[in-house]
Amino acid sequence: MLGERQYEGLNVVKILSLLVVAGILGCLSGISTAQTTQVTLAWDASTSPNVRGYTLYYGHSSRNYSTSINVGNKTRYTLTGLEAGTTYYFAVAAYGRTKAIRSNFSNEIRYPASTASSMAQMESPQSGSFESGVGLIRGWACQAGIVTIQIDGGAVQRVAYGTVRDDTAEICGDADNGFGYTINWNTVGEGAHNLRAFADGVEFANIDFTVSTLGVDYLQGASAEYVLSNFPATSNDIMLRWSEPHQNFVIANANPNAVEPLSVVTALPEAFPAYLESPQSGSFESGVGLIRGWACQAGMVAVQIDGGAVRPVAYGTARSDTVGVCGDANNGFGYTINWNTVGEGVHNLRAFVDGVEFANIDFTVTTFGVGYLQGASAEYVLSNFPVTGNSIMLRWSEPHQNFVITDGHVDSP
Repeated sequence: MLGERQYEGLNVVKILSLLVVAGILGCLSGISTAQTTQVTLAWDASTSPNVRGYTLYYGHSSRNYSTSINVGNKTRYTLTGLEAGTTYYFAVAAYGRTKAIRSNFSNEIRYPASTASSMAQMESPQSGSFESGVGLIRGWACQAGIVTIQIDGGAVQRVAYGTVRDDTAEICGDADNGFGYTINWNTVGEGAHNLRAFADGVEFANIDFTVSTLGVDYLQGASAEYVLSNFPATSNDIMLRWSEPHQNFVIANANPNAVEPLSVVTALPEAFPAYLESPQSGSFESGVGLIRGWACQAGMVAVQIDGGAVRPVAYGTARSDTVGVCGDANNGFGYTINWNTVGEGVHNLRAFVDGVEFANIDFTVTTFGVGYLQGASAEYVLSNFPVTGNSIMLRWSEPHQNFVITDGHVDSP
């Protein structure tokens, strides 16, 4: 189609944003009734010293570009005269001393932006949900350049994007569409909040939800176990255990045959610039959770469970607490996982930065014996937590596949 040679010495660039200019800009030549519009695209500069400029490609079908424009050594370009209401696909490639040698294509951007809401989904939080502890803003978006979020009208934050989500392959045409943002809901604060989410600058979610806290940003030193009766069915009891890394309760025993975890961790090099925060050695995991941590200046972070496939995880979430160690902040990683599908019992997790192992831990998963528990509902009041005389309320949350705190200070009857 393009008759150009690819050269691996030219680094692939990434389109960062697409801006649609609203309004009627005129008519396309030869089409008397067609309204037109314009779009502005911006992209990362290639880090290759051999780059002399960039070519912008676009067309009406994915990865089949009928038009190309040499934009020179720019990282932003505005296209005019595009037919309103028509779908366009855009990509960028860098070229070297000769324009016949170029990099691979960048990620692809689709216009019109009005299709973004059907090509992206916020899975958690959900409208009207309760959130507590250390949680995850998560979902998926097809072929996005960048996914960002905004809470209560504050700063727009870039989230880690690119986790493998096989369940999105049918709608997106590929699988690396998951996004996740680790957040300590305690620091957001008690009460009602608003969350907006954007794919390449286009809003696809705007929801209101409620955060419940225990009055501190990070509860330390607490420990407690509770038995909850008649969940998820009459005559079935489960045990909850407070987990400080989760800042929430986890299900520690939903099965009378559950086993205790092994407390084994591989000795790792001291001061290795990466850290796995959850799961931890000997921890219990349940519901929809997050494999999370941070790594300094990594090219790729990957995880492996029980010797299975090595999975790349979304990397690059802003973590200001790592600046002192890493020199920058975009070091967070996270991988959304439904622990129910991993299975009851003891498991092993290994984590890698650019192929180098930095964590090897054993932990225990507790399940209800199904991949996704549907239709259950329950509320429980737990007494004397986190201190004597205080009671809290928990509610089952299907999207979390776990209990969340809905009231950190229940009034005594």
